Amino acid sequence: MLEYQKAREFFKKGDLTRALPLFQRVVDAVPELHDPRRDLASTFYRLGRLTDALREYNEVARRFPDQSEAANNVAGVLSVMGHQALAFQSVERALALDPGNTAAMNNLAEILKHVGDWQGSRDVYAAALELAPDNPKLRLQYGMALVLLDDWLAGWPAMEAREAVLGTAVLFKEQSKRPRWTGAEPLDGKQLLIQHEQGLGDAIMGVRFAKALAARGAIVHLRCPQPLVEFLSGAEGLGSCTAVGSPMPQHDFHIPLMSLMAALAVTTTNLDGSPYLAPTDPCPPHLESLLPRDGTPTVALTWAGNPKHINDHRRSMKGELLAPLLSTPGVRFVAMQKDPSMEDVLPEPLRERLVDVGAHCRTFTESAHALRRVDLVITVDTAVAHLAGAIGTPTLLCLPFAPDYRWGATGTRTPWYTSLTVLRQREAMQWESVIAEAIHHISPALHSNARVHLIS
Repeated sequence: MLEYQKAREFFKKGDLTRALPLFQRVVDAVPELHDPRRDLASTFYRLGRLTDALREYNEVARRFPDQSEAANNVAGVLSVMGHQALAFQSVERALALDPGNTAAMNNLAEILKHVGDWQGSRDVYAAALELAPDNPKLRLQYGMALVLLDDWLAGWPAMEAREAVLGTAVLFKEQSKRPRWTGAEPLDGKQLLIQHEQGLGDAIMGVRFAKALAARGAIVHLRCPQPLVEFLSGAEGLGSCTAVGSPMPQHDFHIPLMSLMAALAVTTTNLDGSPYLAPTDPCPPHLESLLPRDGTPTVALTWAGNPKHINDHRRSMKGELLAPLLSTPGVRFVAMQKDPSMEDVLPEPLRERLVDVGAHCRTFTESAHALRRVDLVITVDTAVAHLAGAIGTPTLLCLPFAPDYRWGATGTRTPWYTSLTVLRQREAMQWESVIAEAIHHISPALHSNARVHLIS
């Protein structure tokens, strides 16, 4: 089984394209073996070939009907594909075979979340943690379920398990040798380094806390990706803002960006959602030309995020769905797509209805200038939503049925940004009702010939 060993080595290294043909040859040669077929299915899954993954997982479950793991793997891929009813049947079988299968309990909690049973999902995570209290993945998922249900004080500490799940080397591009600030240590006169983690939107969202830290007497240093340095440098409370990978400022303490909420005991009631960022330089002439203030209501759109994001198939919408919105008369629509570009995610017949402003924004500062010159932003859950919220531009945030934990499970408002109105899918993977609701929000401006405004 030398070929299988080589395939396993490639798989562990993440070299899936080299592992796949080796696994396939082993399965063809010895189809009755469990592990090679399971690994073949897992390779298809990680490559995003979900139909192939489901076929192989189903074959494993057929050949090994008494294995809880096999039934649970089928449930997991069915859930990702959006077939929650079938996924629920498979995970029920997995738990009937092994009631203590915490991986199956994790899948059950995810399935419940995707059918809107938020409390049930939280309770399953809690029950799984009773069986496996030291399982960091379960604790992280439980924390996100708590935050989703607005129990932030309990949720943030549980989400600290993300470091054990992902590993500090993966989560942080650079490491500090100084002590970790937990929220308890006095900061008066101390230099505090905020480590960047996760996405660009997270950095925009988190920089607001520099003000509170400075009020405690800290000299605050933020590390963030290079594209954000210029824009975030103007945030109140920052002593410095430098790019990850550049020389690290001297500091007494450090804290990961997404740990600030736990350290500062941030809740839905004490979070300040008012605007806290603004470009300090004049708007570039080329953006003034693209976005003239001529009385025409102007709406900026972002409908697709980074396709590499783990949840992008749920949070992004296909460009052709914008057709009814783009047919709204009397409105100038502009695209703020960067990665992917407008040309990559919009059918050609619809492109002529938008001005491609995103292609002309070379920096986040320029993107902020552009968003300040529009009347309304309509966006899916990307960095654009955080940028628009941080500068206070009225925004419609279009969310999938099972949203990211920070936006909560229900409601049209968010404590993160006072200028955001939340539009939620009524059914998983169905954006049509969200588009219709967005059209309803911009329609009043057409009758008043006034600037676009949100309906409260």
